Amino acid sequence: MRHGSRAGGTGLVVSVLLRSQESLSDPAPWRCGLVVSKAVGNAVVRHRVQRRLRHVVMEMMREGALEPVPEASRDIVIRASPEITELNHSQLRTEVVSAAQRAQRKALRRRVRA
Repeated sequence: MRHGSRAGGTGLVVSVLLRSQESLSDPAPWRCGLVVSKAVGNAVVRHRVQRRLRHVVMEMMREGALEPVPEASRDIVIRASPEITELNHSQLRTEVVSAAQRAQRKALRRRVRA
């Protein structure tokens, strides 16, 4: 994600990398990865955070929370920090969606300049 655009929120950082369709071996419109370190908590807490994030990401995909990017696919990585455990579902969803939208806007601006 060194080349992606990042945006932070309460308890998380979202990175977005736009990929052109020509360079794709995987034609999926977007892929998502989760990073939950030991700093977040023990294994039970980390897995709970992963499940919650996975659920929010699936909602985002179903509802189309991110604007479609013509002729591109996106890779999204969500990195959680310890504060994420204090958020309820609606707060978590709001943070993930807003950070992802901001990161995608940054990535689109970088893409236009290049």
